[in-house]
Amino acid sequence: MLIQRAEKERDTLLKTNARLLQQSSTKDDMNAQSLSNILHLQQKKVELENEKTVLLQKAKTAEQLGIAARLASNARDKVGEEALKEKEALGERVKQLQGECQQLRSEKDTMQCDLAKSKEALASVSADLDVARKRCDDLVAEGNAKEQGRKSMMESLAVLKKEASESAKLTLASGCTDHTHGGGDGSFTMEQMQTQVKYLSSRVTCPVCNVREKNVILLRCRHMFCQQCVDVNIKNRSRKCPACAQRFDMKDVAEIWL
Repeated sequence: MLIQRAEKERDTLLKTNARLLQQSSTKDDMNAQSLSNILHLQQKKVELENEKTVLLQKAKTAEQLGIAARLASNARDKVGEEALKEKEALGERVKQLQGECQQLRSEKDTMQCDLAKSKEALASVSADLDVARKRCDDLVAEGNAKEQGRKSMMESLAVLKKEASESAKLTLASGCTDHTHGGGDGSFTMEQMQTQVKYLSSRVTCPVCNVREKNVILLRCRHMFCQQCVDVNIKNRSRKCPACAQRFDMKDVAEIWL
């Protein structure tokens, strides 16, 4: 009985020991599995931490990119506003330049019109100048002819004066002879002859210069002067008769021959 009991207890112990060994083996397997799981989890933890670090860096980078994007957006908006302002300013400047161009075109047209008028006036002045030159040439020719006539008149006057002097001498001699013989009541004396010659000379001498002979007449007032004195008045724009101060024009000056 004891042996059977001991065998039963041994069998029980063996079964228990086997069970315990099995449990121990199972625990060892579980521990190994747990250790493997722990190692795997630690590796996962490290990986997750690395991923977390990467994600944090990415998040930080994304935040920086977001800030940069916001700054870029603000800068773009600001640039857009400035571009719009510059566009408006350029539009105003273009309008101003268009107005200035229009004004310059108007001024150009006006200047071209004035230039055309100036050219016409210049052509007219040139024509008048040619006429004036021709008139001057004619006047010079007339002056030369008048100078020749004056010289001829002076020579004639000298001859007349000489003849008058000789006539006066002959009359005086005849008067003396008649007086000696008791006649000659109607004869001229030398003094009378000189007075007569002086009077006649004053009648043909210009009253302005008292030197040259009268060779022109002012048709409006009929006063006579020498050509030189009348030309001086015309040149000085004092177209008034030296005798009566009546105004005259160049067409009122006419030649005379005494």
